[in-house]
Amino acid sequence: MTMRGMENGFSPLQSGAQPRDYPPEVEEKTSHPRRIAWLLFCGVSLQLTFLNPAIVLLPGERTNLFSGLLCAISLIATICVARKGDLVRSRGEAAIYLSLVGLVLLSGLLSTAPLTNSLRGLVLLSSGLGGFWGARVLLATEARQRYFLQLSLLMLSVFLLVGLVSYLLSGKITTAMDPKYHSLATKTMLLWFAPLTLLWGSLSRRILGAVLIGLSYLLFSLTELRSAMLLPLILGLLAVCIGRLRVRYFLLILLASSALLFYFIRHLPYYKMGMEYEPAYYRVENITFSWHIAMKHPVLGIGLLTPREEFLKDYEIKYPYVTREEFSNSLRAIKVADNMLLTFMVGVGLPFVLIYCFSLMKLMKVLVGAIYTQTQAVPIPPLALFLPLVGALLSFFIYDILLHPQVCWLFHLLLGLIPWRRQ
Repeated sequence: MTMRGMENGFSPLQSGAQPRDYPPEVEEKTSHPRRIAWLLFCGVSLQLTFLNPAIVLLPGERTNLFSGLLCAISLIATICVARKGDLVRSRGEAAIYLSLVGLVLLSGLLSTAPLTNSLRGLVLLSSGLGGFWGARVLLATEARQRYFLQLSLLMLSVFLLVGLVSYLLSGKITTAMDPKYHSLATKTMLLWFAPLTLLWGSLSRRILGAVLIGLSYLLFSLTELRSAMLLPLILGLLAVCIGRLRVRYFLLILLASSALLFYFIRHLPYYKMGMEYEPAYYRVENITFSWHIAMKHPVLGIGLLTPREEFLKDYEIKYPYVTREEFSNSLRAIKVADNMLLTFMVGVGLPFVLIYCFSLMKLMKVLVGAIYTQTQAVPIPPLALFLPLVGALLSFFIYDILLHPQVCWLFHLLLGLIPWRRQ
């Protein structure tokens, strides 16, 4: 396909990359340890996509220790085969890694529940660093990126098939895989980087990409998550605003999704639209309540899973549609803030939040720059990374999504795929 064909509107997504078919790449010979690390990386990605097998390592612990252990094994293998400059590219990066890891470990060890909080922190670190460094080291070549892209397309296809068949047989899409709707939806949107990449290919590839995204949206409509239905449309509008999606294609997407959206709204339980609905009052009240706790423990927080009811003693409820007793009951059941930034602020302290957010902004700035300046065709265009990452970032405000290793791994894996130049 020529660039002129794209300019005439033949392809829905525009990119600075010159579209072409990639010739077969002769990948450099790799050692057996590097192949083992690559297989472990792919195997962990498969397990986290389907959360099978799922083994309880420590009964009573809320943290997914089995998946966290697999992430840790893959992370160790990645570190062992990494070349100089793959993991740490500057002294500034080294300081950021050491600060984030140190703050998480100290927060857990010095909390009132050191075992539980430390385990949760270790899973967070192993899944985040495992995905990020794994992508930097093991997906550094175009050949490996294409292999992983094919694997991701297969994972998403089977994932959608299992979810839809599960719904037909049991009435629930979570019967045979991820039991949480929020993590399931966010994980699906992160895997969209694969079908989005197809939109720069031939007609058959673009059709396959559109079908997979459409089936994902159908899967979202079978949940009760308003965010899962709205976030994809917000991402489409964002692509229009940055000049990478033609308006007519967005209108076609909106028209095609309107039937599912109408069905979803009609079948949404009425109580979910009220201001007294628990997720509504819980999230709003947690904004001021989390700040109240953070001011008492600003440096290291109280631990990611430390109960917070005791901090209600000197706190005044602000939200008019909830009583102190209701909010206390919700705190006892949910334990975290249903907001990733607030959970980090309370759990591991303000320094961690500031450093982590600064790192995310730096990475996203590089990615946005690549969207407009990329001139050479690549296996995974920057826009195919940008939209899923923005969807995940938006989900941070409605759920503690990075506490799930399956989401944390994929989110940081996409961050690790952000193009960069060696100095």
